[in-house]
Amino acid sequence: MAKPLLRLALAILVAGLFMTSCLLMDNPEGDEPGWRTTPDREGERPADEERTETSPRTRPASGTEFREVVDFRPGETLSLENDYGDVEIIGWDRDEVEVVARSSAAASERLEPRSARLGGGRAVPDVELRETSRGLLVRTPTFEGPGRPPAVLYEVRVPHSVSLSGIRVSEGDLTIEDVFGGLEAAVDEGNLRVRNYSGPLRATVGIGTADVEVLDLRDGDEITITSSRGDIVLRLESGVGAIVEADAPRGEVSSDFDLGKRLPASTVKGWIGQGGPAIMLRASDGRIEIIRTRGASGRAASGK
Repeated sequence: MAKPLLRLALAILVAGLFMTSCLLMDNPEGDEPGWRTTPDREGERPADEERTETSPRTRPASGTEFREVVDFRPGETLSLENDYGDVEIIGWDRDEVEVVARSSAAASERLEPRSARLGGGRAVPDVELRETSRGLLVRTPTFEGPGRPPAVLYEVRVPHSVSLSGIRVSEGDLTIEDVFGGLEAAVDEGNLRVRNYSGPLRATVGIGTADVEVLDLRDGDEITITSSRGDIVLRLESGVGAIVEADAPRGEVSSDFDLGKRLPASTVKGWIGQGGPAIMLRASDGRIEIIRTRGASGRAASGK
């Protein structure tokens, strides 16, 4: 009796292995019903293939931080959305984007004191990356738990030549350095700091200070900075030319450059040098300063 049962068990095992191998084989005739094809391995995209929008990848990293590197061509667009926590975007000499994110629990010592009220949070944040037809979207998924969302600190490295569009921080500081191309950013509550940047710029700050350095200003590099409650500091190089409109109804406008007007004043319309691109500054409840830089020659200006 034992031998027939053993032969039957062996037959069932062999049949099962055969069916499994059929399921995992690639379909030689295409994706017809009944076949399961193995998925392409991630990252096997020819270098000259155009980007197509992909499904978001949300993945908690191991240890105490999220870290991922994505291929990124110079001049492509990076968008980033973060509800709570500071964001740093720094240029580097690589054709890729590196995203490092830490939750408030792991980064509490590096965040501003106000971040203590943003909630304790998890040790490792969830981060969503989506490759789009224009570049890359990075965001913190919507928090659906009880209480306040945890703060997430971002450190992002990008090629020096990059279009930063749709950079959004609800509560936290935003720092951008060593890039050129284009910048469109908004900070609801926090400070904006931009250094060694070149290109058109549009920035909005709700409650906080905007301190922005723009180098190698050229025709077409329109600069617009608005702040609802906070000061605006714009740093420009010597010898620059621009048409300036600055409005600080509850403060004053001062400038190291001759604008052809008596300063300080609450509202100024004037020219720097022989004129050039438009600069529009408005601090609804704060001061505006236009400061002459000390001739910084950064990579952003030289690489543009």
